[in-house]
Amino acid sequence: MRRSCLVLPAVCLLLLTGCRGASADYTLIFDLPDEDKRSQLASASMRIVERRLLAMGEEPLEKELRAENGETHLQLTLVNGTIKEILTEQLTALFALRFMKESAPGKGIAVEGHGSFEETGVTEDHFLWMISSVDETTGKGRVQILFTEEGRKRMGQIFKENKGKYIGLFIRNNLVSKLLVESQELKEDIVITDIPTAELATVFADDVNVGLHVTFVPAN
Repeated sequence: MRRSCLVLPAVCLLLLTGCRGASADYTLIFDLPDEDKRSQLASASMRIVERRLLAMGEEPLEKELRAENGETHLQLTLVNGTIKEILTEQLTALFALRFMKESAPGKGIAVEGHGSFEETGVTEDHFLWMISSVDETTGKGRVQILFTEEGRKRMGQIFKENKGKYIGLFIRNNLVSKLLVESQELKEDIVITDIPTAELATVFADDVNVGLHVTFVPAN
């Protein structure tokens, strides 16, 4: 399997104050028909919401994830009304995911300490799913990337044209992992390794899978 290292951006903790007793309700819209995948996405969505609230210094007074009339609903009661607005803005923001290739300085996007990268045409439309697991040898986390048929074809072309160069995985315009292309042929799956913990690998996979396949529709 192709292996790459994880580049983790710093996480800022925000302590905010505002209105009290705010209800935040969302309908979760899935773009996958598979019931097992939809169940996994519902649970991952709840975990993402809880992590984002924790990062803002908030813990919901009440939380509920329920299926009703063929729809999935996530309901929260928050102490802080201001955080509800920020949470909704985060959950409804467009999700951007793409692989970019190493470029000459001054061309494309410059990432401090990692060089410059330019578009390859591989975007969120070409990713299927990410699977997190534990590397039994090191005990660290790992994430396997699954592509669509078109995505794998495009990645194969990128490998063919960029041997000896780096390609970077960008999520929401941030570089999160980069991989040295050592072969002109993509024979196996791309795997992100050396993630400090299995829990962090799950956080990473949750974020991508939900970003790819779930739309949060605010009810109020």
